[in-house]
Amino acid sequence: QIRSCTASFVSRKAMAGDEEQQELNLTVVCSKVGNPQSFPLPASLSGKELKARLQDLLCLPSESSLVLHFQNGSRNSAKILVEEELTLAAQGVEDGASVTVKVNAEEVRPENSALRESIKEMGGHSYYFAHANENDRALPSELRYVYGGEPIKLDQAGYAGAEKLEIKAPVTSITKYSWADEGEFVCVYISSEGESEAIEAAGDGRSGQVEVSFEAKSAELRVKGAAKEFVLKMPVLFGEIVPADSKHRVSAGKRLTLKMKKKRGGTWTVLFRSK
Repeated sequence: QIRSCTASFVSRKAMAGDEEQQELNLTVVCSKVGNPQSFPLPASLSGKELKARLQDLLCLPSESSLVLHFQNGSRNSAKILVEEELTLAAQGVEDGASVTVKVNAEEVRPENSALRESIKEMGGHSYYFAHANENDRALPSELRYVYGGEPIKLDQAGYAGAEKLEIKAPVTSITKYSWADEGEFVCVYISSEGESEAIEAAGDGRSGQVEVSFEAKSAELRVKGAAKEFVLKMPVLFGEIVPADSKHRVSAGKRLTLKMKKKRGGTWTVLFRSK
């Protein structure tokens, strides 16, 4: 039967005055033991000696075999096998580290793991071949892991891959309007009685809510509201107009007027030419 427990290290200097003797307060948490218990242990202990101490402190049977892994920093950091012949300090056990104790478990070293066995047996055909040249200790832990701290928000303005997505408002067609031939001009009227939402969205027209484009044979009106965009398209006018002499007027809360200057004289009997 395999039992697992986690031990958290918090270091302090020994009070005896010998600065080279670092003492670790080992807090043991084990489901079989009950409440957490603390035991002072020197950092000069070898991995083998640490196993013996834990076996005694946890009241484990003398025939039990222990496998220990230490973990520096947060729970997301790498777990490293505790070597029997080296001291805790020599193996890089840091202040605040944790130790996982497995009882009667088979010791699996990185070079003998299922991943390595698969690569050894199947070579380039192994599912894990991407890890073939991986060196777990190629970089020191402080460069491979970041412990704690608040999440850092990316600066979107300085992030080359960040693109601002423009959310477009739904478009509604303006269908209720009137028109009249007034000699040199042909006028189109949109009133609050027929298109109240469009007139409200237009406001006084001074903040760019109203956009009008005139072409020789067409015209288009756009009113940009906070929640909707209102459009009146006039693609094929009855006659040609002079875009430069055509204009629009906004009567706040009442009406929108388009005045299109005729290129030639004559009366318009319809606003659009049949296709």
